[in-house]
Amino acid sequence: MKRRNNIFCFSPVWVIAIIMSVLMSAGPVSGQFMVSPMKVELTPSAGQQLRTELKLRNTGVNRTRIIDLMVVELTQSEYGRWNPIMPGSDFDTSTLSSCSSWISLSADSVEVGPLRIVPVTVTIRVPPGVRGFYGAAVLASLRPPPGVVGIALVIRFVVPILIEIQGRAVRHKIELTDMGMEFRQASAENPATTLVSLGIANNGETYSRLNGIALVRKLSGGHWRKIATAEFQERSIIPRMKFNLKSDIGRSLPSGKYRVAGMLYVDGRRVKPLEKEITFTGDPSVTKAAADAALNLQPLEVSIKNAQSGATRSAVIKIENASEDAVNVTAALSVPPVLKNVAFGELKGEDLTCAGWVKVEPEKFTLRGGARQSIRIIAEMPNSELAHARYYALLALRARYLDGQSAGVRTALVYVENNGVEGSPVAQPMKLTIAAMEASKHIVVGRFGNLGNSHFTPKCRAMVRTLTTGATVARFLLSGKAGVMLPLEVRDFSGVVDFSRVNTGTYRLTAILEYAGEQVATEIPIRVSLGPDEQRLVEIVKPKEVEEKLGVKW
Repeated sequence: MKRRNNIFCFSPVWVIAIIMSVLMSAGPVSGQFMVSPMKVELTPSAGQQLRTELKLRNTGVNRTRIIDLMVVELTQSEYGRWNPIMPGSDFDTSTLSSCSSWISLSADSVEVGPLRIVPVTVTIRVPPGVRGFYGAAVLASLRPPPGVVGIALVIRFVVPILIEIQGRAVRHKIELTDMGMEFRQASAENPATTLVSLGIANNGETYSRLNGIALVRKLSGGHWRKIATAEFQERSIIPRMKFNLKSDIGRSLPSGKYRVAGMLYVDGRRVKPLEKEITFTGDPSVTKAAADAALNLQPLEVSIKNAQSGATRSAVIKIENASEDAVNVTAALSVPPVLKNVAFGELKGEDLTCAGWVKVEPEKFTLRGGARQSIRIIAEMPNSELAHARYYALLALRARYLDGQSAGVRTALVYVENNGVEGSPVAQPMKLTIAAMEASKHIVVGRFGNLGNSHFTPKCRAMVRTLTTGATVARFLLSGKAGVMLPLEVRDFSGVVDFSRVNTGTYRLTAILEYAGEQVATEIPIRVSLGPDEQRLVEIVKPKEVEEKLGVKW
């Protein structure tokens, strides 16, 4: 294996490098604006002062705009959305771990000329002696033009400021607490359907990322038959939050006894699953539970090679209907979710999609039970110059039974390889931290981003090494989301290490990501000390302290 032997040593503060830019559009509104980054994540030490920058951009071409700024408290809804707390609200802010008093802005309002960008400095003064997670937000509001009569539409951006103090490892405890099913009646906008819910509680002190899956089974003929898989969009969760996430399975279900099995992944690692039997009151007009059709796709990743400007290339996907019933299938291509609303420097995720110039033949077909069908993915590269090595699209095959009931969705990744440009995946470490679990066990979380122009399949591991000789005292794998990692994608990897047999002292905690025949590593200094009942306590040490007190260059 070819190795990139760089060790990225984290300074006491690390700003997440991927810049999220989302334009809040409100119909035919002129003079809209953008803010970047749309989220700021920092890992300073207690007592540190740091600065970051928000860029305000006027996307209008005719008028100077005034943008008002304020620091507000921040919480989350039960569905995981960021909720700013406006001044004067009756919300009990005493329950929040707030850093709003630490934050000051270089300006409360700014004038931004047409197509211009104005920076605003955000200064954060972290008090000494604090630990754990703290949050707040900067609210950027477009001031209505003077002379507006009647109702004025105000466009706002909420920029979360999320701070994790580097120091003593805080408690990590996020778990599934409940599952549920809900029948939603038809409305003028939407057909009747079934919602599946996951209850999630963060009873620890960490700020973590999570996603979940729920399997729905129905009791039929004395057996539990799989009906549907509900997937939940990835979200972040702050301490002391309780979520009730909901996913639409796209069909009505009849009343009866169901079993829901929930699986939750926190920081890339699966936590203890939960299963629950539910007596469900469903759609009275439905008598049969339509299950997801067993559609088998081969392959699940479709590579169209040697594409070039003006030429046409193609590849084939084979589909088998392993179910007994016939289904109507509709094929469609879209931008992969990880490429939406994301950018790094001048590179935007939407620049890397081929969804607009790749087509599927046939787009619609009927597949009898036990039958097979081949579809062709055809790439017609535009004549314009294409600067990137690979372009991506998500193929979705949506199945419906002949009576119109949903039969589920299967997906495959499509990528077109540009013959004229060499692929260059580049992994970059973005975060490394540690949190306490039970006894002497701790969870290590490493976050890495793909800042290159091509995908790779990652593999992550970690180790604890002595400070001076580099001898390994513990090694373990870090697990994360399976599958290829697309350009501009950020992914967490985590694993549990037991420090019960590690002697007290100062060590190097190192996380290594292997990818595309190379590897990249990052490390932080940690101190292991003795706690009650011979338990090991772990804290992140400042690199400056390692150099000054222990004489080891970091």
